[in-house]
Amino acid sequence: MIRSAMIAATLLAGFAAPALANTKATTDGLFVNIRSGPGVNHPAICLAWPNVPFTVTKCDGNWCHVEYLRSTGWMSAKHIDFQE
Repeated sequence: MIRSAMIAATLLAGFAAPALANTKATTDGLFVNIRSGPGVNHPAICLAWPNVPFTVTKCDGNWCHVEYLRSTGWMSAKHIDFQE
């Protein structure tokens, strides 16, 4: 039981690792809104184009703070492909 919990914690940590500070990323192939805050209730300030790299500076739940070209804002984590 304890071993299973340790394996699960290790796997979860592995999935969370790319979302740490200053990770390079692209969108998942879609045009994605970058918003002024973490949620759809915040206005879109910019549109990220597919295959244009950007930097993820931090994630908070399902939203990540990004630096895209000359803009900074929040993007839904489900549309981010983290680069290794």
